[in-house]
Amino acid sequence: METKKIKLAFFGAPDFAADVLQDILEDKEIPIELCFVVTQPDKPVGRKQIITPTPVKEVARVNKIPVLDSLQSPEIHEKLKQVDLVLLYAFGEIIPSQMLKIPRWGFWNIHPSLLPLYKGPSPIAYPLLLEDKKTGVSLVLMDDRLDHGPLIGQEEYIIQETDTRDLLENRLSKIGYKLFKKYIQILISGAFQKNEQNHSHATNTRLLTKQDGFVAYPIFQKIIKGEDLEKEDTPSIVGEFCTKYEAFLSPPRLSTMYYSLFRALSPWPGLWTKVSLSGSEKRLKITGMTLQNGKQQVTKVQLEGKKEVDLHTFRMAYASFLNL
Repeated sequence: METKKIKLAFFGAPDFAADVLQDILEDKEIPIELCFVVTQPDKPVGRKQIITPTPVKEVARVNKIPVLDSLQSPEIHEKLKQVDLVLLYAFGEIIPSQMLKIPRWGFWNIHPSLLPLYKGPSPIAYPLLLEDKKTGVSLVLMDDRLDHGPLIGQEEYIIQETDTRDLLENRLSKIGYKLFKKYIQILISGAFQKNEQNHSHATNTRLLTKQDGFVAYPIFQKIIKGEDLEKEDTPSIVGEFCTKYEAFLSPPRLSTMYYSLFRALSPWPGLWTKVSLSGSEKRLKITGMTLQNGKQQVTKVQLEGKKEVDLHTFRMAYASFLNL
């Protein structure tokens, strides 16, 4: 006897959410019927501000899946009544509580951290920022509070020294899909369970900003010259989190904290500083960093208006002007 398919809707927006959507469409082992997709509206992208659909919308269009690009779409409530379950991953918007109750099995959220740690919009960056040894993925039954609902399942991931945020996004997304697939099969078998989070251990992240990647020039000089950093040189995004949650953690090592920041903010917003050349201020991007003998080292930079070069080449050209 053929298993009845679960009618599914998918909510998401960025490229790594699109990868999970693609996995759903390609996987023939689970009985899923993807009914429609909800994503964010088209937005201007790049220097030319070209109006561009989200990666999730692009995947849905290619596969001829109906798309809604707003929670305010007049047909969304009726469509939700026709599905059994919604899977949400990096949607970027709060779902109204009355909407959460419409599908038979509610909304499941793939959250790329080991909840209750790192709730909020930047859960992949913060374990890198804080030099955690591990992170992971949580599958959550959503309630009306942010990343608060009961846990359906979790899986850990051991962070590699070379992991950057973009690499980690891809790896955790793969784990997230495997979790979803596993618990869909458990749901079908009738053995579905969930467990409340330990909310006393909750921590919250915030949206990353361009300013989070700014490195004051005197600190940049210290890193270049291999000089020791002081506590007051701690990046502000790290300092604010450690101050807020000092009972849960200790700050990252001074000798590696900017390498950790580089990993967490790669590829956007990246690390950057400002230099004065010929009477004008220019932006200098730090495009490559590594660890050598336990100390952080800049390997590549890109001066505003110039091509990326290795640090040795840059110092040969500008050392006398920039005290490097």
